[in-house]
Amino acid sequence: MNYDDLLELLELETPSELVYFEQYAELAECGEDISVEALSALAAGIEADILTELTEGYFEDMLKFVPDDEVDLYTLLSAISATLSTLAQNEDEESARLYADELFKFRAWYLFDGRVRCTDISEGTESEMTVMEALTNYRLQNFIEDDYHYDFSDALDYPLDEYIVSLSSIIEDDYGDGDTYGEDEDYRDPGGSEE
Repeated sequence: MNYDDLLELLELETPSELVYFEQYAELAECGEDISVEALSALAAGIEADILTELTEGYFEDMLKFVPDDEVDLYTLLSAISATLSTLAQNEDEESARLYADELFKFRAWYLFDGRVRCTDISEGTESEMTVMEALTNYRLQNFIEDDYHYDFSDALDYPLDEYIVSLSSIIEDDYGDGDTYGEDEDYRDPGGSEE
């Protein structure tokens, strides 16, 4: 799917109109093959703070429905979320491209490649499904009487790239331009002594 087709799918005239959770969910969960170029052009046209908020909101919602015993899956999804959210914060062409690459990789894993074993406890039968199908079914399990067990162990092989965020940018975000850690007169070095 190219850029124009993607805008048509999402019912957008321009990328700047992508501002709602439901629109981002449609983008993330669309079963069509969307090119990296189309994703990159879309990401480049969305304001950084909005793209960051949409990304974080989508993954926060997803994490609520990860089974309690699937700690590794929770950790993996948290890492994917952190990577995408970090890349979304910069409004430059390279960041948009990296964001698109990561979103493309996530969609391929989430919608197609990641395989989950599902066991019907009452029937004793086993089936295989995608990560999205498994998480969707697990969410719906609260509303149906059937009891299933999901094994995500085969879906945990995810090639997550690591992006380094400079320490100075983190400190600047946390303390602001004018604040310097350690200049507060009430600060005491926990390992030193007061004079």
